[in-house]
Amino acid sequence: MSFSQIRGQERAVRILQNEVSTGSVSGAYLFVGPDGVGKYLMALNFAKVLNCKKSDVDSCDECISCQKIDHLSHPDLRVMETEKGSIGIEEIRVLKREVGYSLYEGTKGVWIIKDADKLTQEAANSLLKILEEPPPRVVIILISQAREKLLPTILSRCETIPFSLLSSSEIRRALDRYRPPISGKIPLIEKLARGRIGEALLLAQDEAILNLREEILNDLAKNTDPDRSSRLVQSWKSFPPPQLERSLDMLLFWFRDLLILKKGGGEVVINGDRIKDLERQLDRYSSSGLIKTIDTIERTKRHLKYRVSTGLALQDMWLSLAECELHPT
Repeated sequence: MSFSQIRGQERAVRILQNEVSTGSVSGAYLFVGPDGVGKYLMALNFAKVLNCKKSDVDSCDECISCQKIDHLSHPDLRVMETEKGSIGIEEIRVLKREVGYSLYEGTKGVWIIKDADKLTQEAANSLLKILEEPPPRVVIILISQAREKLLPTILSRCETIPFSLLSSSEIRRALDRYRPPISGKIPLIEKLARGRIGEALLLAQDEAILNLREEILNDLAKNTDPDRSSRLVQSWKSFPPPQLERSLDMLLFWFRDLLILKKGGGEVVINGDRIKDLERQLDRYSSSGLIKTIDTIERTKRHLKYRVSTGLALQDMWLSLAECELHPT
């Protein structure tokens, strides 16, 4: 995929292409914006442009360099990510050592640090020393959802490239190539994606996600049952992190829709295909109870990011949700 195929981030593309064409590429960038809007994809394509053997301001997608980067096998490309919840000093020490090496075959060595906001204090301070004087043939790209989660000193040494959520029309155009199999689901996918192109494409390609949504909403449409809550905890605690986060988002969408209906704004609900189920539940909650429910789910999502016990966090959440009902059964 080339710059020309990336949807909804034309401003970021223009900035990067202008810097390539004028020879003013920075040593460090921060790609910042909501999750799922194409920051990592843009970083990979920028790496391709910087090392493409055929093109100037966009990747050709054909040369050996572009193909190697597509397959993450280029010797001058490194992608740093963590499943531990934080990026520690050891990972940055590897970066400090390797940025001093000669390039193997490319024009620019590119380091991409995903979830840079997960840098520990020690790691961030160590990275700062690299950013103060980045090697001339190396580009470091930090990816984060929020600027405020990074040290001001790191921010001052990176060129910030902002990314934004896509409009519904942009999401719809990106989904065009999946018609007709998902034609009837496009309005729902647009709402569930909430401007995130990555999520929209995943929903279009993976039918299991929408099937999971149906299971969750069928459970939510029923009255609260302690035994059922325990079964859900047992099931959900084994979910991989992306699936668990998505499941919690489904809960959020449901209760936000109920709050919207309480306020008389039914035209903007996400779960419009389940409007009758939502309306049947309106008398089970007060507005304040729904606000508390939403806060509870969001707090659970935050706790899980810090690797607290998944089972305990989910058990506590379901108990709290039951307490928010006006007429628990």
